[in-house]
Amino acid sequence: MTTPAGPQKPLQSRPRRAYIVLRDGEVVEAGLYLNEGQALAPYLGSRKGGWVNVINAVWLAAGESANHAVMQVDHIMFAASIDGDIPVLGVTALPTVREVNVALEDGTRIRGAVHLAEKQRLSDFLTACGKFVPVLAARRFPSDELLGDVAINSSAVRTFRDASFAAEPSADIAPEKAPSERPSKAMPVQRIGIPYVPPSSLFPQGTPALAMKDPTVNDLTPEERELALWLSRHWLVQLGAGAQLAPPDPRTLPPQPTLEAVWHGLAERNGISDSELAIQVASAFKLAVANLDGVTAEALAIIPEKLARKLGALPLRVDGKTLVIAVTDPSSMEIEQQIGFITRQRLVMEIAPPADIRGGLDWHYGPSSGPK
Repeated sequence: MTTPAGPQKPLQSRPRRAYIVLRDGEVVEAGLYLNEGQALAPYLGSRKGGWVNVINAVWLAAGESANHAVMQVDHIMFAASIDGDIPVLGVTALPTVREVNVALEDGTRIRGAVHLAEKQRLSDFLTACGKFVPVLAARRFPSDELLGDVAINSSAVRTFRDASFAAEPSADIAPEKAPSERPSKAMPVQRIGIPYVPPSSLFPQGTPALAMKDPTVNDLTPEERELALWLSRHWLVQLGAGAQLAPPDPRTLPPQPTLEAVWHGLAERNGISDSELAIQVASAFKLAVANLDGVTAEALAIIPEKLARKLGALPLRVDGKTLVIAVTDPSSMEIEQQIGFITRQRLVMEIAPPADIRGGLDWHYGPSSGPK
């Protein structure tokens, strides 16, 4: 074995150019220090103390520049990559894309697309996103100026509407700024981030409605009916409906089922194993099925046990600048935000049943003292 001549240097991020629109109307081009593949929305939302370091910053209207500056994240209205090398959304994208209209506090109107669960309420989606909301293929309305994939400060959003309910933004939204008030430099025409995936490719022929079709529904108590309705909106049950799987039987589940209980209930109801259901989930999200026998000590050392248990994420291996983790819910933005912030590495998710991940955590970190 060759012994290194000296201590290894820590992994360094490199500056990537971003276009930043501030809430006071200023427009800034600056470099942000991000790792390869690190997504913009969770990056901005996880800055320590609410401050972000920028370099080679240029305030376009005034022509002022600074080699280094510290910017208050709350003062950012929205931001995007200039060179297309910063994804706005990480690997946690849900399989359904919904077109939306967004009205910002300064009167700016934006049209774009978001990834969320079928029939998921926009309020729940926005809550899950945290401080910055990733919007894909964003365009300013009505000028049709292409902004690209943008991370929008949720506190700067006045309204967030499903575009399917209205062809045009409502008249109660303030008119767009006059041309003289707009940023002096338009965003370059780019399309970055996760590709648009038509909902029909994952849920053909409206199959999410299958989640409500249950021959036992007339035999349920009011409490079980309420649970059945809750299950019909669960991302895993809706994903299963796309694969023609019947929903879990609410009579076999606890009143407030965990993801592990829903997972096992869905598999049991359809006569498949938890591992076979993992194949369905991995296929829907275009991810690999995890091999939990390949866990390395290097990967385990990167994520603290408490965080791994909290998020249900089992570190598997390190591949250069990439950390591979096994998860059950690849739609959880919390996983990317918290693990990405701690490790400063690009995350790749693979899918495993929740019971298997819990067992793997107990095996490698030691049995948990908390409830199973």
